[in-house]
Amino acid sequence: MKNLIRLIGPTVMIFIGLQLAGNVVLTFLLFYSWLLAVPLLDHTFPKGSMKVTRQALVLGTGSGLLFFIFIFGGLNWLHVYLLDIDALRVLLLEWGFSGPGEIGLVLVLMILNPVLEEFYWRGYMFDKLRKERGAGYTIVMTALFYTLYHILSVIHLFQEGYAMVAVLPVLIAGLFWGYIREKTAAISATVIGHGLADLGIVCVYWFIVR
Repeated sequence: MKNLIRLIGPTVMIFIGLQLAGNVVLTFLLFYSWLLAVPLLDHTFPKGSMKVTRQALVLGTGSGLLFFIFIFGGLNWLHVYLLDIDALRVLLLEWGFSGPGEIGLVLVLMILNPVLEEFYWRGYMFDKLRKERGAGYTIVMTALFYTLYHILSVIHLFQEGYAMVAVLPVLIAGLFWGYIREKTAAISATVIGHGLADLGIVCVYWFIVR
């Protein structure tokens, strides 16, 4: 039961902040506070999984560049079909992507997001589930619940009917990063890969939507 609450908690935070309150700043505060506070209150900081090795650097950089190309290259090619740019610009302005707040939100996505998400999912939750079940179960469960709350955001961003297609790469990334976590016993590779993938999202915003 405790692990179920830990798995669903981040989605609940996104739902409260984005769906109910419609406030991106509040969403970030709730979401990242959960990702950081739950492991700390549980006195479970995954120190052993933070090690940086040559293998982690290669896997992280290689996978991250692939996801970057897929995200930025794919949307640069298909955005006319998947995105309503005018409506998206209005929505992002309502969410605070303008003026000084714009840079802050971009930095959150590029730096804070990959570190805390990987710390929580491929670090804390991975360790919790792996102690009780096998690698396959752990990889799938962390990937599914990691993907779940992304659905709540992409339904606002993509044309009607394309939200589930847009979230599929998130699931693939979650499964792949879980596999890397199992093989390397570290989250350093997944943090690097996640950071480069998020850079692809930022580039879509900066060069296509903005």
